[in-house]
Amino acid sequence: MVHPATRRRNAVEADLEDRGFTLESDGEATVAVDGPTEVAGVDAPLHLVYPADGSPLTVGSKIATAAHQGHVPVLITDQWLDDELRAVLEPPFLLASNPGGGRRFYNVEDRIRLTDDSFACLGTPGRIEWREPASDTDDPELVLEAGDEIVATLESVRALRCPGPEPTAFRYRYSRGDDGRLSVRRGEETVGRYTSFRSMRTDGFRPVPLPLVPEQHVRRNGHLARATLRAAVTDDGVEYRRCRSA
Repeated sequence: MVHPATRRRNAVEADLEDRGFTLESDGEATVAVDGPTEVAGVDAPLHLVYPADGSPLTVGSKIATAAHQGHVPVLITDQWLDDELRAVLEPPFLLASNPGGGRRFYNVEDRIRLTDDSFACLGTPGRIEWREPASDTDDPELVLEAGDEIVATLESVRALRCPGPEPTAFRYRYSRGDDGRLSVRRGEETVGRYTSFRSMRTDGFRPVPLPLVPEQHVRRNGHLARATLRAAVTDDGVEYRRCRSA
């Protein structure tokens, strides 16, 4: 029995060949070359991508890999995954919508390493949200909110680049000692020691998630990333849907 994901991949490959593309494979990825440009609207090879899920980090990483190689990403989807991908890809591209103005970012699993090699930590409950307030500048402040409270403000998204923010940028930070225990500190004071992240969370502390900043994630060929296609296999064939980002 052929797996549904394999059937979708085979259907997209066959459709692209019918459209005049030549398929090339290096054993890990399939790239369609020398075909009509009207499919993606960009004169570049098409890189077939099979995302395991629709999380922003998964989608962004797949797109970045293809775009960095000079290819237009083509995300092969099913009817359930397609809705998740559309939310991440359509404007604002790789950003959460924010009707109040300014940019709002998706949180990802990566943590924020500080300049002393500790990691940023929260001791405040509530939903975590990174956002740039509406501003007339090209490099606005970056604000971290937990619930209704602003818990950190950075100069801009550039502060997240290596070597990262200073420890004083966050109220709490944590690190793992030689004994394997996690220590949470506020300033120079240790406010808790834990055997696991679970016990740390039970006591009200949690790591600060890194925001997904599009221009830091897709570092090359942004125009190709924004030309990403969703290839939806239907009973009538394959439909290529553009993300419609500017």
